[in-house]
Order: sequence, then structure tokens, then C-alpha cells
Amino acid sequence: MSEYRVSSRYAKSLLDLAKEQNCLDAVLADMKSFSATVKANKELLNLLNSPIINGDKKFTVLSNVFGKAFQKLTFSFIQIVVRKKREKLLLDIATNFVNQYNEMFQIAGATVKSAVTLSENTLNEIKSHIEAQTGKKISLTAKVEKELIGGLVVQVGDRLFDASVSGKLGKLKQELLNSYISK
Repeated sequence: MSEYRVSSRYAKSLLDLAKEQNCLDAVLADMKSFSATVKANKELLNLLNSPIINGDKKFTVLSNVFGKAFQKLTFSFIQIVVRKKREKLLLDIATNFVNQYNEMFQIAGATVKSAVTLSENTLNEIKSHIEAQTGKKISLTAKVEKELIGGLVVQVGDRLFDASVSGKLGKLKQELLNSYISK
């Protein structure tokens, strides 16, 4: 069975258990925290992927890092995954869990990039507009990228809306090059 299918099934099991035990939001927070921590810490990622380090040592490290902060259900789940020697799938399981949670509650992720920091009011307006367009709740992430010069770039799923100055300059450059080449 492919690793994607395995991690998807583990994530589904955790989602069902969390729903059954009424701790879905807490487990979601744990999975997001786990994912962010592992992505930010190369040593932890290498530990999970290492075939040399045994499961007990991996579990001890995970226990020291996450044991007190996580829900009992989340940590018991991690313990089972490590015992089954599937710890290298934990990051994929966390990602699948978040994706399945978002599907269940019709939440779409959106990223707004701008040249300057946007106010909460502006972000809320953008979020409301995207929610009206998609018909889904939006989980908005704001990023500042000074190379945009001005304007916004909004990405929702695989859709991209580029209203940035650098994007418009890039399109203008391409049009000029195309018209020059075709003559």
C-alpha cells in the first residue's frame, strides 16, 4: 500500500476518534503544532526518518518535545504510530489530518501576499470577499513580500489572482517581448 494511502487512513482514524471524543479542535491544534515544529526542526525530521534510531528512542524524544503540550488522544496516537514503525509518516499524517478536517468543515486555505503589512480590517474584508466567492470558510494566511512593489497576490487552492505591481509589470514585459518577436 502506498505511503499516501497509509497516512491518509491513519489521519482518518485519528479524525474519527477525535470527533467521537469531542476533542477535534484540540487535536487539530496538536497536528498543526506537530507539523510546524517538525518542518522548522531538521533534526527532528531526520530523527523521524532515520532507519538507524530505534522506535523507543524516537518515542522518548517525541515525548520530551510534545508529551505535556498535546492532548492525551494525540499523544497516544503518536505512540501507536511509532510502535507500528510508521513514524516517518507522522508529518504526512498530520498534513492529511488537517486536509481532511478542512474538507469535513468546508474550510479552504488562502494566502494573501502583499508588499506591506495589511491591517486586520483589510484582511477581514479580503477574507469575507473570498468566502463569498468560494462559498467556503477561509483560513487566511498573510505574507509580506516586498518584491511585489504594491498590490496583492491571492491564492485559494490552485487558483491564483495576481493584482500586484510586479505581476502587471511582468505581463507588460511579456506582451512587449511577444509583440517585438512577432514583428
